[in-house]
Amino acid sequence: MKNKFFIIFGVFFVFITLTSTAVRAWDIPPDKGTVSKEEISEIVSGDEYPETTTYTKNIYYLDFISYGIKFTQVVIRLTPKEPHIRNNQKLVVVGAEPGSEYGMDFLETVERKEGMGVWLAKRGITFIALTRVGRWNFLDDAGNGSWKNIPLEERMPIFNRDQKSNWSPDDYTVQKLKSATTTAPRAVYRFPKEGTELYNQMLAANPRTLIMGYKYGLELVLPSEERDQSLVLFWGMSTGGAFLWPLAKHYEPDGYLGYGTSSTGLAYLYKEAARGKFGNPYTKSFLRVRQRGTEDLDFYTRHIKDQTIKDAWWENILRSPRFKSVEDPEMMFHTGTLSEMAVKLWIADFLPIEYKKNGFAKFMKDIMEPSFPPTEELRDVPVLEMNGTLDEVLPPKVVDQQREIMEPYCGKYRVARIQDFHHYLFTQDMNKVVGSLWLKFIESGYFD
Repeated sequence: MKNKFFIIFGVFFVFITLTSTAVRAWDIPPDKGTVSKEEISEIVSGDEYPETTTYTKNIYYLDFISYGIKFTQVVIRLTPKEPHIRNNQKLVVVGAEPGSEYGMDFLETVERKEGMGVWLAKRGITFIALTRVGRWNFLDDAGNGSWKNIPLEERMPIFNRDQKSNWSPDDYTVQKLKSATTTAPRAVYRFPKEGTELYNQMLAANPRTLIMGYKYGLELVLPSEERDQSLVLFWGMSTGGAFLWPLAKHYEPDGYLGYGTSSTGLAYLYKEAARGKFGNPYTKSFLRVRQRGTEDLDFYTRHIKDQTIKDAWWENILRSPRFKSVEDPEMMFHTGTLSEMAVKLWIADFLPIEYKKNGFAKFMKDIMEPSFPPTEELRDVPVLEMNGTLDEVLPPKVVDQQREIMEPYCGKYRVARIQDFHHYLFTQDMNKVVGSLWLKFIESGYFD
């Protein structure tokens, strides 16, 4: 009788264990843990976080003067009709664009399906996309900032909404050369000609200008009264992270979400040094605009074997600027380039005298400052760093190296990995997996 009891109890225990496991399903991984393929399949096939509301889209324009030059900051905001409330606060995610994009990729994937911003907004989370000055095409008749009608080889930054025509080939020179990077084996560079309006604008569009544009734009669309009633989480996709880290010095977040997020220039410098490479400070990238062609796309899509899919994606990607410029010196800590930029701006005839009142040392520090981590501002801020195990530029080893530099400044720091995911969130399913993990982390109280 006793043995029979233990057999029945054992079967009952196994049943309860299996049942509870099935109910529990997937969960957030431990620090440095990996979300498995099986868990990814559960998230994609399940509906743990269904749509709960509609949303409205607004595009805002803000003109500001920096170093004597006029810039227009563009901000996109998706506002849910019924906001998701946690601890009496609305949830707000502030996204900063990847290197060659313009904010709209947060709204639509290369598949022409809903992007991460839309996915979050339909679940009650306000989404704010901070576009980088120079990346919005004000010549787009539809008002969506698309670059589709400007040939790839003729694209240069457009910095304010007063501009009525594209830059002329007389405004810049072109260099085609073999690149030392794997992302651009046949690099095409364009440089503004000294003395042109384009040259002056690009000289003033230094890292500090870009950061201040983010600050002004965020203050416009998320005023202090609403900010005080919200849980604000920053997400810098790819290069966007290099700007949202220093933005905390001017606009403090409640936490950092992460997926494919770059770190500060100081962390990048350390990462390169840990690999035995010490040439970064000497890189000559002053006023360089690097074209991002099909070779660049191929680097991030080697796992996609169907060329028809790549071709279709490329046609959609052409709506974005497809060039990089001033973010490289800041993100990769090209100190020689930053120094040259500061000196040439200091002696430029268009620089207002008030910028010199605090002396050249302060002026130089302002240009360099965005490459350094915030110190006091992140003391109580939780950070979630998440990446795919197959990330082409931020694989697990790199993420861990960046953590060595950044974690001491943060309230708490945690890393999560997703099995076999790559750098970019190209598909709607990838957005669903990452978004669901974010919501699970939020529900766990990690950001409270």
